[in-house]
Amino acid sequence: MFNPKFLLVLSRALRSLGTPLIAFLLLNAPDLAGDVMHPISFCNVLFLGNLCAALVVLSRFGWKSIWQDWQRLHHRVRLGLVINGCLAVVLSSLIFLALMDTSVTNTVLLGRLGPVIYALAGALFFRQRIAKAEWMGFFLIGSGVIALALQQNQFQFSHGDLLIIASSFIYALSALVSKILLSNSSSLRVVVFTRNAFAAVVFFAIAIKLFGPHHFIDIFSGQLWLIMLIYSLFVIVISQFAWFAALKQLDSQTVARWTILSPVFGIGYAFIFNGERPSQAQGIAFLIIMAGVLISNVRKKQPKGLPEGGENSLSAA
Repeated sequence: MFNPKFLLVLSRALRSLGTPLIAFLLLNAPDLAGDVMHPISFCNVLFLGNLCAALVVLSRFGWKSIWQDWQRLHHRVRLGLVINGCLAVVLSSLIFLALMDTSVTNTVLLGRLGPVIYALAGALFFRQRIAKAEWMGFFLIGSGVIALALQQNQFQFSHGDLLIIASSFIYALSALVSKILLSNSSSLRVVVFTRNAFAAVVFFAIAIKLFGPHHFIDIFSGQLWLIMLIYSLFVIVISQFAWFAALKQLDSQTVARWTILSPVFGIGYAFIFNGERPSQAQGIAFLIIMAGVLISNVRKKQPKGLPEGGENSLSAA
């Protein structure tokens, strides 16, 4: 029904909205929740966002179809889905905590290290070759990330920057697990549902254990439930389905060219929602990182007969 390039851009635009929107909610939570002082906490956002995403998928496909998909899975694949949900917990936690100590723009730029780590780990794991242009691009991205983090903090990594860099490794691991799960005939709906459902359960269990049931007393305050439902629908569910739908129809070169827009979206949202203007250091780092992304996406023309999704498709994804 939709142009695959449109779906690809839509998925990146929606996914990039997540971090700036969370920062906006943290700043404006009392106004949105009827003057409740601390309605949005670490646990509320992570628990409610994942719960709403799971409910959206459940309402769209029905519990019977998802349960049937789950029953058809091998027990090892089920274990992988549980691990995938736990990785989502760690990834979201690191990003949320980092936002308390660093800017959204820094989060967007430093987060570009994640796809590089994923490509390198994937090449090692799946024995896929990395071209010279990709190595050069990865070097520029890594250099831009490290230079930005060190220059802004008198050549020391801040706590927030370290959390984002750590989240890049978790992102890479999560992407590898997701790729393996989808290659093992797991339906997309069961992957998306279980990832968010398990994450919500883990968040809830941790919060109850550490803080008690009263920790969620303000979770239904004001407009928060409606806002998190909309957030999960667009930023989590629609972005994921649009992304995988586009990947099925587009070649890796096209995907690589269009996904360079992700940091552009992220920094633009940071300015719109949070009023963040990139500093000179951030601007220089952005140019270096974007140059690295562009160079790493340079592809040699594939020989005829080579199936799409072959040697170079991993880094594009």
